[in-house]
Amino acid sequence: MSSTSHPPKFSLKLIRWFCKEELVEELQGDLEQYYSETKSNIFKGLKYWYQVFNYLRPSTLKSFKNSNSGTMFIFNPILTLRNLYRHLSTSLISLFGFTMGLVATIFLYFYIYSEVNTDAFHEDGDQIYRTLRVSEMNGTPYRIGVTSAPYANALLSDYPSDVIAVTRAAPENGLVSVGEKQFMEDDLLFADQNFFQFFSFPLAVGDKETVLSTANSAVLSQAAAEKYFGSENPIGKIIELDNEYEFIVSGVMDELPGNTHLDFSIVLSIDLLDGFDWFNGWWNNSLNTYVKVPTPQQAANLNGKLDQFMEKYMGDDFEKAGSKIGLELEPLKDIYFNNKTRYDYSQHGSFTSILTLGAVALAILFIACFNYVNLSIAQSFMRAKEVGVRKVLGGSKRRLILQFLSESLMILFFAILISIGICEFLTPVFNSFFGLEVALNWMDLNVILFFASLVFVILLSSGVYPALLLSSFKSVSILKGSKLTSGKNVGLRKALVVTQFAISIFLIVASMLISVQTNYLNSKDLGFNKEAIVLVDLNNSEIRSRRDQFKDRLMTNSNITGTTMISGEPGGFHDASSFVITGVPETHRMRTLFTDTDFFNVLGIDIVAGRNFSKEITSDQEFAVILNERSAMELGLNPQDIVGRKVTMPGWDIDNVPVIGVASDYHFSTLKDEIEPLAILCGGFHRKLAVKINLANVKDDLLFIDKTFSELAPGFPMTYEFLDDSLKELYEKEQQQAKVFSAFSALSIFLACLGIFGLAAYASQQRQKELGIRKVLGATAQQIIGLISKEFVWLVLVASCIAIPVVWYFIQKWLGGYAYRIDVMDHWYTFALGGAATIFIALITVSVKTYRAAISDPTESIRNE
Repeated sequence: MSSTSHPPKFSLKLIRWFCKEELVEELQGDLEQYYSETKSNIFKGLKYWYQVFNYLRPSTLKSFKNSNSGTMFIFNPILTLRNLYRHLSTSLISLFGFTMGLVATIFLYFYIYSEVNTDAFHEDGDQIYRTLRVSEMNGTPYRIGVTSAPYANALLSDYPSDVIAVTRAAPENGLVSVGEKQFMEDDLLFADQNFFQFFSFPLAVGDKETVLSTANSAVLSQAAAEKYFGSENPIGKIIELDNEYEFIVSGVMDELPGNTHLDFSIVLSIDLLDGFDWFNGWWNNSLNTYVKVPTPQQAANLNGKLDQFMEKYMGDDFEKAGSKIGLELEPLKDIYFNNKTRYDYSQHGSFTSILTLGAVALAILFIACFNYVNLSIAQSFMRAKEVGVRKVLGGSKRRLILQFLSESLMILFFAILISIGICEFLTPVFNSFFGLEVALNWMDLNVILFFASLVFVILLSSGVYPALLLSSFKSVSILKGSKLTSGKNVGLRKALVVTQFAISIFLIVASMLISVQTNYLNSKDLGFNKEAIVLVDLNNSEIRSRRDQFKDRLMTNSNITGTTMISGEPGGFHDASSFVITGVPETHRMRTLFTDTDFFNVLGIDIVAGRNFSKEITSDQEFAVILNERSAMELGLNPQDIVGRKVTMPGWDIDNVPVIGVASDYHFSTLKDEIEPLAILCGGFHRKLAVKINLANVKDDLLFIDKTFSELAPGFPMTYEFLDDSLKELYEKEQQQAKVFSAFSALSIFLACLGIFGLAAYASQQRQKELGIRKVLGATAQQIIGLISKEFVWLVLVASCIAIPVVWYFIQKWLGGYAYRIDVMDHWYTFALGGAATIFIALITVSVKTYRAAISDPTESIRNE
């Protein structure tokens, strides 16, 4: 039997501790056999533990005596279960609360854990840095994620004492073919020979030192290998790129041990790109450059030298352009959460979202703990006689504390088992609904330590105080019939209820305002027409060389009302360049867009001064410039005054191009950023074709576009997306946050109402005689319900007063990340709605529970009291 087939040692210890000595050997043998024969899958552990606890039944358990010797942690599990069953409704409320709280915590923990540990599996991760170019837009600095090919070798040769290794990674897309199988892949990665030595991406097949050693080497992920070759061994097989370049599969990657900022399924040798002249130009920035520096001190020292490095290789260009670009090192661990970098090929997460989700999970768990404490305190006075009798029979205070803690632990134990099962079963549903990628890894040591600590904290926060309270009752006073008073416990219970509902109101109002902001981002007038526009990728040399013919043939279809070629779509890529304008003393930097004469007509952007591009004017099609209003404003000129001036772009060898017009400002970037100066040039390089179609015939229009594309670029499938869909993707994180807040705010209010439901039941039971007398004296059912409900409604009102200022502050901070955002004052009603909804739900909850007491026969409660 291999070591991996042995069951967990702790399970065998449980059998030794609790089962009869004569049965221990047999039960342990059965468990070892069961564990080794159970098929390995995600449910193996659950099935095994079910079998363990199935053996812990009355017929196998030792006889636990209520001894006072008490040096060991001894309690009676049968008595514990009996007590929980006796107070079944309270136990179920507590069990459900803990379960839901743990489900939220488990799911969000694994998501947060995977996010914050992105790229943590690289062995030399603390030595790896990405190089960032540092530029500025008229005084405002920003960082650029891409560099060009020469940076890597230049850094290695110029700073040999600091840089011990370099590697380059160039994300690309292209058509990959194997026989009849063809797929457009947007996650290709061209990389240097040492890529798998530099990083710790694991290989299932292949040697990391040689796997990319030849110019036509390719390494596939396991998913890509299966997609193209099925169950065949892919090593030595040929894949074809863009129907032109052949690569031999030399390796297969293993499953990644964690998240990474690089997204790729196929790695190709970068030697293919090295054969093109453009690749080795200093200004052709198209890849990530990584360096390995041994210590943080050396990295800081190297950062101080990089201005000299840039001056050495690009000083002449800087002088010609009238502006400089810097260089700095970014630690590998910072890349994933640095979503402020522009022109970045990396995947990114939001650290703010991580903190928010963590706080939400803890808030849900706190509500469940508060429920248990509240119900335990309320129930303690009903169990006073039990405590008195047990003390008279010799039970020590310590033994009582252990017994009551065991009840908390038992509930928590069942909640953990149920929550683990729910998470295993519903994780695919959670991932789909929230748009996340969460994998449950129970065997990770950090996970085990986290959940052990979590159980301890929950037990400490929810179980210790009720146990101390119950064990502190005086047996003589109880058995004499003296009335126990709640005293300071009433204040604690009220504080816990207020805290629960404050958390719920916070989540409800925050989710409403996040949804309002998300809707605002999706519905705001962007200054152009985003509807019915299809963006077709010009992603191969054949369609790029025939793009004018492509346009002309599309316009023969009456359902297509316009086409325009663009270097970057709204919300997408817009480069930046330095501009020299006649009559303006300083060089200014502006975003750039290269297009054609149809751009403004297709997107419906207004010209506020001068004129539009014209097909009839030959010079327009060679090069002409239209600036946006923000450009004129930052230049200190009126739109009319800038028309007719000449523009020079030093970095592009474009001289004395006329400014023929000024366009109205439109949001060509995300609404998180202010509108920047933009120069729109007729001519240049184009990445996409924007096609305006008739929405009444979408299917036929797309078929026609695809057919035309296939005829002009046979062998290449067309890829496209709708402009409005691509714009929505810019705010995917906000939509995720809104979903998470909405789901968990609903869960929080439900759990809070569960607690108030139990407390209302306790209040009704404790005040049975009072309610009976009031009914005899003429009180109506509505008055009885109002009497009990009033106390809880006041508590919710107090919770509202606490939560509203806090959520106001939180939302103002959150909105600070958006240049264009809602005014919270315009949506003041959301605060009122959140509080009112919570009060209404709480009132309904209390009314449902107190209705039976309100309509019961008063003589019964008075006689039985």
